[in-house]
Amino acid sequence: MLYRPIAVFDSGLGSLSVVRELRKIIPSENILYFADKKNFPYGNKTKSELKSIILKSIKFLEKYQPKLIVMASNTPSVQIYDEIKNNFSTAIISTKLPLDKTINLSRNKHIAIMASKGTLDSKEFNYLIKKEIPQQIFVDKVDSSEIINLVESGSFLFDQKFTYDKIREIIDSNIDNTIDVIALGSTHLPFVKNYIEAILPSIKFINSSFEVAKDVKNYLKYAGDVSKNSKGKLEILVSADKKNFQSILRYMGFKEIIFDVSLQM
Repeated sequence: MLYRPIAVFDSGLGSLSVVRELRKIIPSENILYFADKKNFPYGNKTKSELKSIILKSIKFLEKYQPKLIVMASNTPSVQIYDEIKNNFSTAIISTKLPLDKTINLSRNKHIAIMASKGTLDSKEFNYLIKKEIPQQIFVDKVDSSEIINLVESGSFLFDQKFTYDKIREIIDSNIDNTIDVIALGSTHLPFVKNYIEAILPSIKFINSSFEVAKDVKNYLKYAGDVSKNSKGKLEILVSADKKNFQSILRYMGFKEIIFDVSLQM
């Protein structure tokens, strides 16, 4: 068991994009990465189902005595974070939609948010848009569930042409040529950012995985709890489909042992 890790979780590969950013900016920290593949995708769950899953995940991760727990998925961060954040003694950090930064970068006053259908259709997301985005800013919502599935299945690694064609199809159907900034509202999307940038070279992208990693670093600095290790360690847990998950991570260069776990309470 790692000593006081930062625990990072979502329903699969998405949280790995947050882990990647954390290892860049706070390399001395131990990280516990939990991929709850059994409950992938979060984006098609009802709010009550999602709440139950997230509560179980956090209770499970608290057993590892982490410094904090990162909810590395936009869907539960938007829909249920505010309801459950004070239920635990461990600090919980959510993956926020980086709306302020997206708005400030837009010269055309026309932005897009790429996210799962579950995020985009939720009343919490639409309340957030009304609350935080001025009326003079046009917002296009881009259902990126198919792209998220491409990432989770590993297809983006093994079938580059299919990945490019599918992303192009979704972008051509949804992205207006007056849009100048896009928020990547899923932690899966940074893995295919190079494809999206190739299709939309003149558009700026805001990466929510990078933003949440900065939030973690700032929290640790504020709490005076930055590790003094020379280099942190990574431990990986998965709740289902270990063989396929492991093959994807090995292809991506991760050599750590991957442990099967269950959330049964």
